[in-house]
Parts: sequence; C-alpha cells; structure tokens
Amino acid sequence: MRPKVALINDTGLFESHFGCQLVSQTYREQFARLGLDLALSLPRDFDLNQVSAELDKMDLLVVNGEGSIHHGRCHHLIALASRFPAVLVNCVYQQNPPDWDLGGFLYVSARESLSAAEIERQGRACDVVPDIMYASMFLHSFHKPEPKGQIGITDNVRKEKWKVGPFCLKKKKGFPPNRSMAADYLRELCFYERLCIGRFHAVVAASVLEIPFSSWDSNTWKTKGLMGDMGVSRLHFSTCNEARKHVPVRFDPQIKDFASEARQRVIEMFDTIGMIASSQVDKRS
Repeated sequence: MRPKVALINDTGLFESHFGCQLVSQTYREQFARLGLDLALSLPRDFDLNQVSAELDKMDLLVVNGEGSIHHGRCHHLIALASRFPAVLVNCVYQQNPPDWDLGGFLYVSARESLSAAEIERQGRACDVVPDIMYASMFLHSFHKPEPKGQIGITDNVRKEKWKVGPFCLKKKKGFPPNRSMAADYLRELCFYERLCIGRFHAVVAASVLEIPFSSWDSNTWKTKGLMGDMGVSRLHFSTCNEARKHVPVRFDPQIKDFASEARQRVIEMFDTIGMIASSQVDKRS
C-alpha cells in the first residue's frame, strides 16, 4: 500500500516564482522515486476547517516551510503537527515566539544553519539540509548558454536606496524571479558572466550553474546562512551596492563542492521522509 502524503505550502503551483516552481517539481520527483502517493496539495494559506477531513486521510503531512516561517508569521503551518502526523522541511525559521507545536513534528530540517540553530534553541532537534531545489532534475539538466552580458543584478524583496541624478530613491531594482516558465529566469541568469544576487533561489541556481556571484541580505537571514554554509561569507553583503562592488571574477570551487554534496543530502532527506511515511501506514493498518 502506497503511503498517502499531503504537501502543505506547495508554493510552486500557486506562485509564478521560478524557485517555487522548481522546488514544487522536485517534491514530486522525489515522492515518485519513493513510491509516495501525493494525494493532496495545499497552498500556504488555507481554511483548516474545510480540509481537515481530507488531512485525516493522509499518512503524512509534508510541510514545506520554504521562506514562510519568520517574524511570527504562518504559525498555522507549525500548528498542524499538533493534530496530524507531519514533518517540517526546507524551511527558514527566524524571530518566532516560543512554539510548543514544533515538538510534534516527526522530523524537522532547515535550509541553512542559522535557522536550524534557532529551532534548536526552542528545544527541537533540527537537521541542516540545503534547499530542495539543489536536487531539481530540471536545474541539473538545464543547458547553460554562453553569456553575453557582464554583470547581472537581480532584484530583492527589500527596497533599497538608489541614487538617480541628484535624488536618492528607495525602490526595487534588478530583474525579478517571477516568470511563466522557470527556464526563462535561468536563461536570464546565464545571460551574464557574473551576478549580483538578492534572491535566495537565484543563489542556489548560480551555485549549480557555476556562475560567479556575490549576494546581499534579504528579508530574512536565509541567504546569509546559505552563504555561510557554503564557506563563502566573504561574498555576502548587507546591501546591493556593496555586493555589486565585490562580484568575484571566478567561480569559487568551494561552491561547486557544496552544490554537489547538497544534492545528495536532499535525496537522503527524502529517504528519511519515505521511511517515516511508511511507518505511519503500518500504524494505521
């Protein structure tokens, strides 16, 4: 009997963000590899009263934390662990109030060490497993075209001050991650020889595609944490202007090694999820 799983916060089917699309696809690739039946998919926000009967039929809820759980937001994703067998994976976790429901998860992993340490400070053991996109078959099979531009700058969820003539304006600048097709964004990244990145999933993509890059802070510490885990904190900055001044000329081999290892770590995490789901079937039978 195939374990039935629900994917909660399945951002890829409800967002046009290229990273969310590839993360969503990777969940499905790994569920299929393990023989798990993805029987229910929910967006980040939902009415529990309307879906609780369906959730009761699941052997396991896989809560995709992604960039949602920070600064007290999205507690409802954590609260699921108090009612259903669930795992929390692929998450950022920052500046949240104490939450006893964390202890109800059967397994927890964060995408970078800063979030994992925050979860452990709340008394819950937490693995560090890099973002699920590192195992994306599409990303690894993507044909990287020859670059034509020199330095590309992505946007960021934060607005920054940019000097325009005699004025200083606070606005977003750089190309956004929202595309109807993920391939369009990857092609835009590859158009440039080097990148100045303000988007977490663009860092993941550049590290796999081996494009030299620097990065700057987002609305959480997720990018800073990832850069630290890769051993290249020196390439992360607090502002876009600083990051733009320090875009490296060459791709750091440490990043290549990390990306290769990250793919395997993601696969091993899904093996763990598969074992947990199978054990829940045994309990229900």
